[in-house]
Amino acid sequence: MNFKKTVFLIAISGFLFASCTSDNELVLPKGDYDNGILIANEGAFSGGTGTVTFISDDYTVTEEKIYNKVNDENIGTILQSIGFNNDDAYLIANVGNKIAVADRFTMKKITEITGDLNNPRYIAFANGKGFVTNWGDGSNTTDDFVAVIDLTTNTISSKISVAEGPEQIIANGNFLYVSHKGGFGSGSTVSVINASTNTIVKMISVGDIPDELAIDASGNILVSCEGKAETSWNPTEVLGSLVTINTTSNEVSATLDFDSGFHPNAMVLNSGNIYLSTSSSVYKMLESATTIPASAIINTTVYGISVNENKVYITDAKDFQNNGTLKIFDATTNVELKEFTVGLIPGKIYFN
Repeated sequence: MNFKKTVFLIAISGFLFASCTSDNELVLPKGDYDNGILIANEGAFSGGTGTVTFISDDYTVTEEKIYNKVNDENIGTILQSIGFNNDDAYLIANVGNKIAVADRFTMKKITEITGDLNNPRYIAFANGKGFVTNWGDGSNTTDDFVAVIDLTTNTISSKISVAEGPEQIIANGNFLYVSHKGGFGSGSTVSVINASTNTIVKMISVGDIPDELAIDASGNILVSCEGKAETSWNPTEVLGSLVTINTTSNEVSATLDFDSGFHPNAMVLNSGNIYLSTSSSVYKMLESATTIPASAIINTTVYGISVNENKVYITDAKDFQNNGTLKIFDATTNVELKEFTVGLIPGKIYFN
């Protein structure tokens, strides 16, 4: 028998054995970037490009600039965020005013959306459509909008005019909730959009500088409001808060004010726990808690945070001029497990 053929058969047999489930069902990876972590690196603000770093679940494979390598092109300036719709990834270039659409597991480009975007930020999906927040021109407080994407053609079909500074967006059934951070930090509302009619059905007053959104165990919306720290240009501190919006009535059902000096820059909800981060620490509290924890569970520089499968993932942008890092912590013991060097200004963290 041919020697090379024998080696190939032995190798493929071992692969098939290792890849079978307990029900003897073969599970193949959907692409080179399945079963791993994706880090959205923003890249330089002026003349740079965002990149995506891949790290395999077992930490044995690290690959930089995967979209750039696969497609031999750049994503665009400032990779603000990535949104997943089934197998498709929508990579939003904020300053570049474009969205690259790619297969999330292979990073092979499908198309790109370049028209009718102005300072795009985040995306959510509902009623067979994509909804993208856009800040518009920073000097114009009235040109902000949510772009509606026809997912069959990946073109923008309409725009929904909204209040200044639409930031995070989350889908809850057929409705979308948008936090209005306020462009340069003056917002205090959440808008509710009907995904069927593409219209705003409610504006809800919350705390100052609402940012991250999450859906709790009761199906209500949690809003992390940063508030305003006391500074030379803001002499009076405005407390941050955690606001709960009842999604049946679209009214605020609870507000938990943070302590003076506590102004979280990110929030993650995972397995009944809320993780809040400042620039230097991570705090953990039960979803049902009525007070903010007095001490942090992790003390490290924080630029981005995510929690998945009992691990806390934290990015550090370092000096914003050299490559940053991703640190991984055990969510039970809070012990650091691994650290990886990733791209320039690593922000959001995603899981394939």
